Amino acid sequence: MIEAPSFEPRLWLSALTAIGGGYALMSGRRLAFLVDDCDGEALTNVMAQIVGQPERQEAIKSAIERRNFGEVA
Repeated sequence: MIEAPSFEPRLWLSALTAIGGGYALMSGRRLAFLVDDCDGEALTNVMAQIVGQPERQEAIKSAIERRNFGEVA
């Protein structure tokens, strides 16, 4: 049986910023993405990895929180 590759939220955040995007964790732990400067095709490829994937979105939120608290994981 072939295992699906694991999701790495830090790599996903790096991919978003590499295409010109940004992110923020707003009040209530809501994710905000800044995507005005992103190429549409590249953005589609990046976002497709998390759309409809609440566990991945939660992993991204946790990664941002860890970074905000100075933790390196």
